[in-house]
Amino acid sequence: MTRFRSLILLLVATLALAASACGGSSGGSTSVPDNVVALVGDQQVTVDQLDQQIQLRLNAAKADGQTMPTPGSADYRTQVVQPVVDTLVFNLQVEAIAKKLGITVSDDELHKALDSAIQQTFKGDQSKYQAYLKKYNLTEDEVISLLIRPHLLQQKIETQLTGQFKVTDQQISDYYNQHKTDFVTPDSRAVKFVLAGNKDDAQAARDEITSGGDWDKVAKKYAIAPGPPSTGGDFTATKGSVEQNFGNAVFGELGTGDVSDLIPVSKAYMQSSLAGKCKPQCYFVVQPKEGIQKGHTQTLDEAKAQISSQLSQQSQQKALAKFTSLLNAQKKLTHYNTKYAPPKTQSPSTGPTSGQ
Repeated sequence: MTRFRSLILLLVATLALAASACGGSSGGSTSVPDNVVALVGDQQVTVDQLDQQIQLRLNAAKADGQTMPTPGSADYRTQVVQPVVDTLVFNLQVEAIAKKLGITVSDDELHKALDSAIQQTFKGDQSKYQAYLKKYNLTEDEVISLLIRPHLLQQKIETQLTGQFKVTDQQISDYYNQHKTDFVTPDSRAVKFVLAGNKDDAQAARDEITSGGDWDKVAKKYAIAPGPPSTGGDFTATKGSVEQNFGNAVFGELGTGDVSDLIPVSKAYMQSSLAGKCKPQCYFVVQPKEGIQKGHTQTLDEAKAQISSQLSQQSQQKALAKFTSLLNAQKKLTHYNTKYAPPKTQSPSTGPTSGQ
């Protein structure tokens, strides 16, 4: 879950997450009273609550100079009514999940979070915060109930679920031992080279180099398309990641500053990477700029931070999957008044990590 970005998102953008999280058919055939929008377990969203939040949404749109769809129209249903329904239902589903996990939010925590949001959004300026409330015709209780409390509950749910999949030192050690090859840096060597499309060009390039010619000019003159830096010039070769014959020369007996003999390109490489460019045979000419830089295998201590980060991401995915499972269970306990039921097709939930 990301931190608060702005209190202004409260009514202007509502909670985009909820629109995708609350869909799906409700479980069973429970009858929902006319004055109730939806039942979530033993909690309910009333029509009065919905009307109040819609009015807040309309107030916000008016304050921002937005033109809203005509009440009663299809656009009004999808752009105004349904997002508010989704938000209110989602908030109750989060409340139910928190209760199931034994998570609570105290009044002190709520007011500290509000103070933090005011600090972030208005740099602590109470007069600007009060002007914001007045502009959008909001009360502080509405700010707390609509934004602050759902955010804190989601945050606490995420923290608890992620804690269930905490990365341990033993897991890090096991991963390292099972993936040691991932932490090997192979030998490397800086060279100058040219890849010519035939033997005559390759020999001419070598002759010019051995006679003191400039490598860059030689590469531009004799390298096959597309030319330097892809087929000539400066290059750092990594053992095991270059053409076989080229690698044998660079990581073999060729000394620093020595100009290689013509190195024929293997048939497999020509066919896979140089189709139609060799007439009939391509050749490398190479001159190492330095000695071979020996590779290195990271120790467990050196790799620990990288492994921990990777495993932590996996833990977050597991926590997200757990949250999705809990949310789906709440959806089965959610029953809608047919007047306010969400569309049949909905995007899948993104869980608390998408937050606000």
